[in-house]
Amino acid sequence: TVDPQIVYGFGASVLYKQVDFSFFFQGNGKTYRIIGGNNFIPGSGDGSMGNIYTNYQDRWTVENPRQDVFWPRLASYNHANNTRSSTWWLKDMSMLRLKDIEVGYNFPQKTVLPSYVKSARIFLAGSNLLQFSKFKLWDPEIGFSNGLRYPIMKSVSIGLNINF
Repeated sequence: TVDPQIVYGFGASVLYKQVDFSFFFQGNGKTYRIIGGNNFIPGSGDGSMGNIYTNYQDRWTVENPRQDVFWPRLASYNHANNTRSSTWWLKDMSMLRLKDIEVGYNFPQKTVLPSYVKSARIFLAGSNLLQFSKFKLWDPEIGFSNGLRYPIMKSVSIGLNINF
């Protein structure tokens, strides 16, 4: 099923003296998807398949008889072997993502800040910086697009909060 049977998250926040740190992980489990589609299968689509060629190299051949290849029976052009339904294409989309992480420093009011400033904090924050998944072709959370959509954006920010 595409819809995860397990959805979870966990996080923590820690404050020690003037330094604070927080993180949040989000994940899902028991979610599977059959991959494929015209722009994904070799020999089909309009030929604008980008860097998918690297996956063509990972195919079963007499010279490469591995059982864990990506393409088990790749054939030339739009051959039926390339699109035949099989549980081979059923991929585990379970994943764990570091959604948010932040570290900050709270300036001591009495020693550093002018009297008209109540508090000040500098921080470094990141979103979607890490993902752990068995599925490596594209971001498992982008839906039914077979990797043809933008993944969830990663971001890093630096900030300063000042209260007067």
